[in-house]
Amino acid sequence: MSALPPSRIEWLSDLVHLEIALWNRVDARLRVEHGLSLAFFWPLYVVGRARDERLRVGELAAALGLTVGGTSKIVDRIAGAGLLRREPDAGDRRASRVALTDTGRSCLDAAGQTYEVEMATALDAALSADDQRYMHRLVRRLLDATGMEEPA
Repeated sequence: MSALPPSRIEWLSDLVHLEIALWNRVDARLRVEHGLSLAFFWPLYVVGRARDERLRVGELAAALGLTVGGTSKIVDRIAGAGLLRREPDAGDRRASRVALTDTGRSCLDAAGQTYEVEMATALDAALSADDQRYMHRLVRRLLDATGMEEPA
């Protein structure tokens, strides 16, 4: 006789708790080693992955799963720290693009290595490489089903 699957409430609760635990772990390490919160790292990472390291605020918002207003506020804070800058959008005078500064690129490169090490430490302790790939495929499938856009 097989056990019943967990309730949907337990299932989502476990996912949320896992996200919080991983977020807190990586955030603490980034703060200690780079003086950078994960809330700042993530937009830098998304902009850094863009084709020319530039995104409209709306594109960044979609990739982060945030509102345009909320994204604009975090961009202003990150720009105030000298890691991002706003540039005019050549194709739309009303819009601007967000770009990495040289300092932002250096910070992203260093913090990205720390992020990878900390996530590897957390994941490798519990999952084999095959398990990690399989879990990632399942999570990606669920995200695709929700319509959440993949980071630009």
